[in-house]
Amino acid sequence: MDIVSLFSGCGGLDIGFKRASFNIIWANEYDSSIQSTYRRNHSGTILNTSDIRQLNPNDIPASDGIIGGPPCQPWSEAGRKLGFQDERGQVFLYYIRVLETKRPLFFLIENVPGMLSAKHKSSLDYIMEKLTSAGYNVYYNLLNAMHFGVPQDRERLFFVGIRNDITGVFRFPQAGGCALQTLQDAIGDIKIPPIACDGRVTIPPPLPNHHYYNGPYSPRYMARNRVRAWNEQSFTIPASASNVPLHPQAPKMIYINPERREFVKEKESLYRRLSVKECARIQTFPDDFEFIYDDIRDGYKMVGNAVPPKLAESIAIQIKAFFSNRQSTTRVKTLAGWFKSENQKSLILLNSLYYVRTGNRVGAMPIEECKNVKCVCIHNLNTVLAFKVVEPPFVAESSYLNSLGFNTSGDKYIVFKLGEEINIPQSLIIREVKYPYTFDIEIDT
Repeated sequence: MDIVSLFSGCGGLDIGFKRASFNIIWANEYDSSIQSTYRRNHSGTILNTSDIRQLNPNDIPASDGIIGGPPCQPWSEAGRKLGFQDERGQVFLYYIRVLETKRPLFFLIENVPGMLSAKHKSSLDYIMEKLTSAGYNVYYNLLNAMHFGVPQDRERLFFVGIRNDITGVFRFPQAGGCALQTLQDAIGDIKIPPIACDGRVTIPPPLPNHHYYNGPYSPRYMARNRVRAWNEQSFTIPASASNVPLHPQAPKMIYINPERREFVKEKESLYRRLSVKECARIQTFPDDFEFIYDDIRDGYKMVGNAVPPKLAESIAIQIKAFFSNRQSTTRVKTLAGWFKSENQKSLILLNSLYYVRTGNRVGAMPIEECKNVKCVCIHNLNTVLAFKVVEPPFVAESSYLNSLGFNTSGDKYIVFKLGEEINIPQSLIIREVKYPYTFDIEIDT
């Protein structure tokens, strides 16, 4: 199944879906500090770098599914929690706009648990209403990555939408299907010390991306223990370099009061943040995945904002299983036209053909647009009829159509020979469009 990836980041979701045998054909990432990393590690995918707010959904290729995580900061418990009052929160609506236009079989959206907070209930209700109105049965669940083979205590909210003309109930993967992974499992074999860096990277590391940020620790950072032991799961890997957890080589921080903890005396040298490489391992990125950055903070940003590939893979496998249990289908190019009267409809059915005008007139269809049409849908305001096309379309003079009883006034027409009738959801047809147009639908094979 072909997938479009939006808000792709460095592609953690994409890796998980690739592992589940999906094909990522096109991706969009606007942040220039991430694009080189995406290109380096996803060479088979077309990367679009436009601002999604300026992107015409019709320029996005047709696909079976759309995946992505719109900016999470507006909903984060660590941020200002402004929701749709934050411009980044409004970008969520552009994702929905793409769904409304492209109508893939399914979508997946990832975001932070803060979206479930009481403060954002009205926003969540609005999002659910918009996704449902776009034509999807929507499911959402809060998953902790540690239950899916990720050595990290990381909760994230996932929405999965199945187009509402598709029968069946989607079920999220169940926790407990694999053993808990620990920091020892993830990074215990990395013995080489990393290179300290307070910003711009100047010294090559001994291992790819094995730098760590050695900037100061803020009072807020020092208010909590930041060390997990080797036999535990990591704290959540964040996108901010200054908030990255400390390496498990150090003892846990000592409690002083609710606003303050301290490093163990005479052990201070053991306290350092996890390196970008170690964070990537904890996020379950493969070792051959290379993060490209000049500033170490961009490295942490890419790793911390990503969906752990193993968690993404677990969800992707469930989506694959959902569609595997359905009858085999294929996506085909379809022409949408109309019939002006019951008499015209009767002639179309009698002759098993439909036609559209071609040439330079406004609203006429170019022959190139029609060459690969496999189905035709005709409609008026109340009825939609759909048929398979049984042979390649051809160009005919108006005299040919008039000899069959039609009343045409143009010069040349593209003719489609109609075969068996098929069922499609009437909601797929945009009836107020004045001229014929093409779109993609799934049909049984």
